[in-house]
Amino acid sequence: MEPNKQLSIVIPTYNRAAFLDYSLEVHIPLCKEKNIQIFIFDNASTDNTKEVIEKWMLEYPYLSYSGSEINIGPDANFERALKYPDTNYVWLLSDTYQIPRGGIEYLFKIINNTDQDYDVVVFNLVEKIKIPTRNYQNQNDLLTDLGAVMTCAAINVYNKKLISNADFPRYYNSNFIQTGIIFESISNRNFHIQWIQDYSVNSLNHLTLQKTNWSHTPYALEIGCEKWANFIFSLPISYTVQAKTKCIMEFGKVSGLFTLRNLILLRALGILNINSLKRFDYLLAFTIDFPKILIYGLVLIPKNILKVIIFISIILLRRKNLKIFKTLFLEKR
Repeated sequence: MEPNKQLSIVIPTYNRAAFLDYSLEVHIPLCKEKNIQIFIFDNASTDNTKEVIEKWMLEYPYLSYSGSEINIGPDANFERALKYPDTNYVWLLSDTYQIPRGGIEYLFKIINNTDQDYDVVVFNLVEKIKIPTRNYQNQNDLLTDLGAVMTCAAINVYNKKLISNADFPRYYNSNFIQTGIIFESISNRNFHIQWIQDYSVNSLNHLTLQKTNWSHTPYALEIGCEKWANFIFSLPISYTVQAKTKCIMEFGKVSGLFTLRNLILLRALGILNINSLKRFDYLLAFTIDFPKILIYGLVLIPKNILKVIIFISIILLRRKNLKIFKTLFLEKR
């Protein structure tokens, strides 16, 4: 049989062989149903990524591997991944996320059973967004409602036409190239972007795998405050200031980066401190939806005290969950 001409999946990756192995275990059965091609773009990994792919290529003929001799950076790897397939739509799937069960079937339903050519189809992320399924045709509404969540590359399914005309270099080193090319493309033309509430992309969950990203590193405030705000304000002037400022604030909420719980964790890790707050003080009112006095007050609490509080909370939560488990399953016997 021929490979599917409507959809392909691309997975840029770097040194995540274990995640990739599990991702393919999960996704190959879903793709087999419709002969969907999966393209892996390895950015010069130093682990056993290539061996993992070669193993799965024996299981699935529509799995392909493309490696790099040198690390070309995440942005260039995203660009080559999106540009490579010749299918009508390309799903940019991160190596640590999982396509929802039924999501592919639903995607084919909407792209095959309508004359509408969608620029992007956007899936929900861990059921975070409560906006009902709709077709967006207003750029400011889209930026306000979904701009923040669309930073998760794995929820975006791109039309090949948008990819072909995208200005990738403009958003190099922005940390949000996957989002920038969309909002740049639709800024000066009519468009249709389909939002899907009922199907959510989720993180790959496995007992032996632990995901790491920039949100709990010293770069958290730099990316979440400065780079994010710079990125949004750099979007074309056709986007209103009101839409841009609302989108900037939403990112900390949708990503969970600037919730009170995560701010406490960042303080316990020493990432949130007086020096980092002073550095990004001018952006706090735009990016963190808490009074400055609360944020500065948080850094006055010693890190070790917060670590103890977090540890005790984890123990109590485990006991509570155990009690619930016993109530639901053991005491009924």
